[in-house]
Amino acid sequence: MQQVRPQPDAAKAGSQAVRDAQSVSAERLAQRGELLIQGELLLSQRRTTEALAVFERAALILHAADSEMAIVRSHMQAGDYRRALAFGAHTAGAHLDVVGGSALYAWLLYAGGQTQVAQRLLAEAQARSASSPLIAAVSAQLATGQPRATASLLALPTRLAPYGDASGIPPSARVVGSATLLPGGKLALVPAALLPPGKAGLWLRNGLGQTAEATVTQRLPALGLAVFSLNTPLPVPDDYTVAPRDAFAGSIGYAMEYTSLPTPDAAWPLLRSGFLGGLADASNPASSWRNLGLDMPKGPRGGPVFDAAGQLTGIALPPSAKKGKAGAADLMVPVSVMKVALGARLAEPSKAPAPPQAAPPPKGSMDRVYESALKSSLQVIR
Repeated sequence: MQQVRPQPDAAKAGSQAVRDAQSVSAERLAQRGELLIQGELLLSQRRTTEALAVFERAALILHAADSEMAIVRSHMQAGDYRRALAFGAHTAGAHLDVVGGSALYAWLLYAGGQTQVAQRLLAEAQARSASSPLIAAVSAQLATGQPRATASLLALPTRLAPYGDASGIPPSARVVGSATLLPGGKLALVPAALLPPGKAGLWLRNGLGQTAEATVTQRLPALGLAVFSLNTPLPVPDDYTVAPRDAFAGSIGYAMEYTSLPTPDAAWPLLRSGFLGGLADASNPASSWRNLGLDMPKGPRGGPVFDAAGQLTGIALPPSAKKGKAGAADLMVPVSVMKVALGARLAEPSKAPAPPQAAPPPKGSMDRVYESALKSSLQVIR
């Protein structure tokens, strides 16, 4: 977890920023402004490598928060969460006079499951800039447990969301929940409750803003899921592995999901961590349903669940997914049931099976799990 190093107070930081700007010629400052515009255009087109290079050129002209926030967002758009977090820590700590850096860093920490650190950072920013509408808006959104990057939070240079491909998506569409990309990038599992009426398709988008239209190919009513085929394959994480067996009840788990939105806008997913539950029906050991066990706000679910090693171990579903189930506990379809239902479609084509005596995979960190899940967790747009 990245930490902000102690820095001078905001007044001193602001004075230094003014002196730095005064030492740069007007011509160079104008050039910097053009670079920021050019870089943002490239980033909006998701040409992340080019955008990052342009923003870094702007940062060489002047050490300022706006170019550094753009660099952080470029890393996020490319799926480099750990790098974005590290540079976000620097930006928040080195530019205490610019609350946008703290807002962006806090949002990324929260998205990656580090909620207490994010809230502490916002409280410190609030103490420095009590009248900041940006900090107030971010604090209010994070307090809901299902934050949305509203119009004011999409303003540059902070912009608390990725740019997303909206090709073919009508403006009236909206984000209704989450889905899970399967290994291979050609299929996804979507909660049955999120299916569009009739044979209509939907769109699936990852945390990098990449979108694919998808159509249903198989319904799995016993599991509350449907298999969708993507018209255009989406990239899968290099370390995307399927757990060889179900996770033990009480073991560490991570669940990913997107906040539902009244618009088709792109967003970063949210990671929730905790301890995985046991059988949903303890009286029936043959039951395929598991309690999710993680503390999550009410929602449509559908995102992937990972075990302590960062391996896919299930799909999260709401209580309503199992007919006749009493109570309000979220559910999980475990990996063993997914393997039976999907067969070879859940296999890992690029990975050879581990030898019998192979060492167990290293435990995953929340940062690594989140970075991988930027690709494997999907928005459902209908």
